[in-house]
Amino acid sequence: MKKILFTLALLISFTSFGQTWKYSEGGDAFDGKYKTSSVRGVGTKYPYTSPTLVINKFEGRAINFYISDGGFFQEKTGIDVLWVFDNEPDTRYSTYDYSISSDGKILFFTEFNNPNGSGKLKPIDIIEKLTLANKVTVRMEDDYGSNDIVFSLSGSTKAVNFVLPKEERQQMIASAVAERNALADVEGKNQLILDDLIKTATEEKLSSSSLSILKSTFEQNLGLRYYSGKGTGKNYKSILLEGNLSDKMFESYGYVDVFYILDDGSKEKIYGSWTVEMDAPIFLRLKEEKAKEELELANKLENDNKHLESLLSKYQRDDLKNHLRDEILKKSKRYSDEFDILDVKNVLITLSALSSYSKLFYDCKVDIYLNDGSIKTIDNTYIYTSKKVGVSKKDLKTLGGKGGVAF
Repeated sequence: MKKILFTLALLISFTSFGQTWKYSEGGDAFDGKYKTSSVRGVGTKYPYTSPTLVINKFEGRAINFYISDGGFFQEKTGIDVLWVFDNEPDTRYSTYDYSISSDGKILFFTEFNNPNGSGKLKPIDIIEKLTLANKVTVRMEDDYGSNDIVFSLSGSTKAVNFVLPKEERQQMIASAVAERNALADVEGKNQLILDDLIKTATEEKLSSSSLSILKSTFEQNLGLRYYSGKGTGKNYKSILLEGNLSDKMFESYGYVDVFYILDDGSKEKIYGSWTVEMDAPIFLRLKEEKAKEELELANKLENDNKHLESLLSKYQRDDLKNHLRDEILKKSKRYSDEFDILDVKNVLITLSALSSYSKLFYDCKVDIYLNDGSIKTIDNTYIYTSKKVGVSKKDLKTLGGKGGVAF
């Protein structure tokens, strides 16, 4: 396709003279029919002093809108193209997206910034402006210089109508306007979201540098301002800050993690280095949360101990009860066995292996019955501890138990 356009561009550059619009049509069996209109301009940079502005369309294909011989262009050289129409002298349009011919002599235009509203302008929008003004001045520039080109628009309406009849053009313009209006609605909603995100970030007292970078990140993710139309499409509800009171970087310097909260309640980390002021609300919030957790933990431990005390009271001896309580608490916290003490319905122990030299039972199996019907077992807790817990036959009888039998 570029080869076809390049050949056509060369043909126009050799057959168009002066600042009079030229137009023609043709085609072949391979590429189909085409119509083209063009005008030769006057440039200021030698040897690119006679560039050509071209509008053409192959049947059934998109519009081609380009300038040939306005300079020599390469990727990643800071290319910029500005447009000023004489009937809008205070407005500058700039080319947002383009492609370059293989020989670097042609720029094909696909999108333009919209200085008067949301969204990007299409080639049809700029082409329509060619019919409303007397001349357009175009600055084509890159890192190596610029070329200011003046194109006469006298007779442009007839030339544009030849390629794109007015009715077809109006339909294309209406479609482009509808697309921009839809984008404007989305941007309006995203602007409200941006305001809420910034408000929360400010209330959380993020540092000025973090707030500035976050604002740009929000705008980019929402597709606002310079990032128009390129947002992530995700529904951001708010932001969340996280820190750790035991972390030196947080406690001393205010380093935090920042997350988006999405509409579905999930969170998504915003990568970067973020800090808050040292009087930020998160410090007080975390201290209050820690105090609350410590109180809840203390209350739970007290309730757990009371519950086990009730279940183990049948074993009478404090040394035995305390040993069993400690072992059950350890068992409840193991990853593979984890359970809630308040879910324990009953505890039975089995004493076995009477010691031949001391006549005491030391081997103790513990069966822990839970409310859901499951059983957690401590296969053997050796009850000869530093406190010398041991149970004689007489003690066992007094407790109402029997060797080798759960009770």
